[in-house]
Amino acid sequence: MLTLERQEEILAILRRKKSATVAELSQMLYASGSTIRRDLAQMENEGLIRRSHGGAVLFESSGDEASARVREQQNRREKKIIGELGAGLVVPSSSLFIDSSSTAGAMIPGLAGIAGLTVITNGLRNALLLAEDPDIRVVIACGTVRPNTGSLYGADTLSFLSRLHPDYCFISCGGITESGIRESTLEQGAIKRQMLSQSAKRVLLCDQSKFGVNCLYEICGLNGIDLLVTDALPPENLQAALRQNGVKILLPQVSKKQA
Repeated sequence: MLTLERQEEILAILRRKKSATVAELSQMLYASGSTIRRDLAQMENEGLIRRSHGGAVLFESSGDEASARVREQQNRREKKIIGELGAGLVVPSSSLFIDSSSTAGAMIPGLAGIAGLTVITNGLRNALLLAEDPDIRVVIACGTVRPNTGSLYGADTLSFLSRLHPDYCFISCGGITESGIRESTLEQGAIKRQMLSQSAKRVLLCDQSKFGVNCLYEICGLNGIDLLVTDALPPENLQAALRQNGVKILLPQVSKKQA
């Protein structure tokens, strides 16, 4: 088994079990203890897992951003659906901001063939994916690169973005409740809040796993967005709060005209 394949298997095991010892992983993957320990050390350096005494636990923290590799693996089907719906909102010759999230990144394939787009992002990976399309003008924010996630943040990022006023702002979030939209880090919350305030149409891309999750940092109240693009109806209390704040919901079975 190749190293990457084995590490993906380790992630899958930890997603199921939340934690595992080196001995358990060795037995399940038919690999030596020293091989598993090397894998765990590399995966911890990449922000994929946290090593514990004699084993590892899955990276889970409301106060940190999970690594890009972890985020890409989470809820992939739902993100694909949401990304396609989000891209379907974009019209030719428009400008849009997409954040550094893997959910916003799922929009990128759907942007192909839409003429005259300018896309702004603070995500290195999303910028590289966008740059594969020669018909899209890509603008990437400056700033400090956060290890593992490839997202740009900081005072320079905010200063650069303050001069831009796109037609659309597409963001994801750490969680959404009746009281508002939340993020796991102060820096990412600040970027998303700023771009929402400077954009003509404000869209939240959010799968159902984020419903009811209350992260530490506020992005904005529910009235800070115009549209929620998601894969399933939120709980009734959240639906009511969204309606009270004038937020429309776009679901897979609902066309953008109806939204």
